Amino acid sequence: MPRTILAFNGDLESRLALHWLVHERGYEVITLSINLGQGVFLEPLGEVALELGAIAAQVIDRREVFVRDFAIPALQAGAVYQSSCFLGSALGRYLIAQELVRVAHEEGCTSVAHSAAGKGNDQVRMETALAAQDPRLEVLAPVRQWNLKTLEDKLTYARRRRLPIEEPDGRSVSIDRNLWGVSLQCRDLTDAWQEPPADFYVLTRSAEKAPAEPALLTLGFEQGIPCRLNDSALDPLALVRELNRLGSEHGVGRSDVVEDRLLGIKSREFYEAPTPTILLTAHRDLESLVHSREMIQLKESLSRRYAELVYMGLWFHDLRRSLSDFFRETQRYVTGDVRLRLYKGACAVLGRRSPHGLFDSRLADQTNVEFFDEHWAQGFTSLWTLPSRLAARRQPQQPG
Repeated sequence: MPRTILAFNGDLESRLALHWLVHERGYEVITLSINLGQGVFLEPLGEVALELGAIAAQVIDRREVFVRDFAIPALQAGAVYQSSCFLGSALGRYLIAQELVRVAHEEGCTSVAHSAAGKGNDQVRMETALAAQDPRLEVLAPVRQWNLKTLEDKLTYARRRRLPIEEPDGRSVSIDRNLWGVSLQCRDLTDAWQEPPADFYVLTRSAEKAPAEPALLTLGFEQGIPCRLNDSALDPLALVRELNRLGSEHGVGRSDVVEDRLLGIKSREFYEAPTPTILLTAHRDLESLVHSREMIQLKESLSRRYAELVYMGLWFHDLRRSLSDFFRETQRYVTGDVRLRLYKGACAVLGRRSPHGLFDSRLADQTNVEFFDEHWAQGFTSLWTLPSRLAARRQPQQPG
């Protein structure tokens, strides 16, 4: 009897996939459920998996690995896809794929399985990541093989077999959550002009209901890694969790955007990302203090490319790895503190400092005659305008 590893998060599709693999295809199935900071207790998933026919069920905590090996590199790269997507869902899929391959090797399996939606980005991310790590592994995707097209089809299948499922609560909202944020989709919002319902979001308060008093905080970084909050040293996981709490309380990190999916199809996406919003704001500001103009300009363009690679499923691509090495090198002097104010949905920088900062008030003051005397300024300006004056003589501009 063939044996496979199934990524099992306990939603309807994963429960059906487990039953289908065991009872329709005759597989021995080991399930793998991973704590990435979903905000729910995952231990019961092991019992559910065994009840559905799994021969073994693993429930593991990989929150520290997720923050250290996936979220922090994305932070250091300044990776944001199309201005608002902090890539939490994509990063989570890569860790899941990495763990699937690890367990498959340990258990001697020749295949792995997932229940990612057949129309979304996640199936591509999962399968590209799996292929990049071990191309010999067969990937089983029941959602592309069974004849269950609609939600009602799936519910009917489950009810007829008396499978333990959670009945729909009436909300047409899908939620994907981890420590790096929440991704929401609402099937009822078919018009991009339509406003989501007031109770749509699951993590953050609305700006109107946020506290009347702002939260003032100081974030400390060591070589680009966040490590202090208000002078208290915290490991990255504890810091991420606390920023999620503070940001959610003050309504920070909500976004409602139309973005281009992997295949270029326009999609309306809703995100709640308190921690990456706060960390990226502080990190980018600290970089502006310690990096040269040339470094900032190049890093901005490479950050966009890095984000595209992560969004498109290419975390294990050689270009993404090489860019990570570059970004890691850029963090050598990103050490210091940033003061922030969280207030009514906004995250604003109040100040920054670093022992490696390139800001010098004497240089910034144009009235300082020590650096900006009239003779120096005249000579520099004459040289700077020389190409423009030459072009104007040789290539007169047309009106307009």
